[in-house]
Amino acid sequence: MIHYIILRATAHATEDQARVLQALSLFLPENYTKNSSGDSGNIDYMEIEGHHGNPMVLYSVTLKRKPEIKAFTEKLNAGLSPESRAILLGELHERLDDELMLHLRFDKQHAYLGHLHISDTKDPTIVKLKVATYPKNREKAIQAMEDLFAA
Repeated sequence: MIHYIILRATAHATEDQARVLQALSLFLPENYTKNSSGDSGNIDYMEIEGHHGNPMVLYSVTLKRKPEIKAFTEKLNAGLSPESRAILLGELHERLDDELMLHLRFDKQHAYLGHLHISDTKDPTIVKLKVATYPKNREKAIQAMEDLFAA
């Protein structure tokens, strides 16, 4: 159903990096830690420069293993409010691209507080789910995501 999941969050120079990591960790299994090596099981990070030359840190994780993906979907389903679930289900067609990548944006401030809130904020925690269907079929992918999030 889900081939892999990409999670990203950016820490601006004015933000506490530990809080950004805490917001990102809301989506992760317990054994993930900050690491620059890119090894599986770790949060990868990279120092980047913003549009106006401001320093930032980009944190990212790719979940590829079935237990990781299962833990993520369980956390996501358990943490979605009825309002966020309704938004997600109502916007599946718009959020799923032609490559069957489902794009989600969560409010980073709410995630830091332990709440999953679908948002269109300019500074989100970004979640991308690569939906697997064989053969590749958009309608089957939408049905699979409806089944996953209707729980």
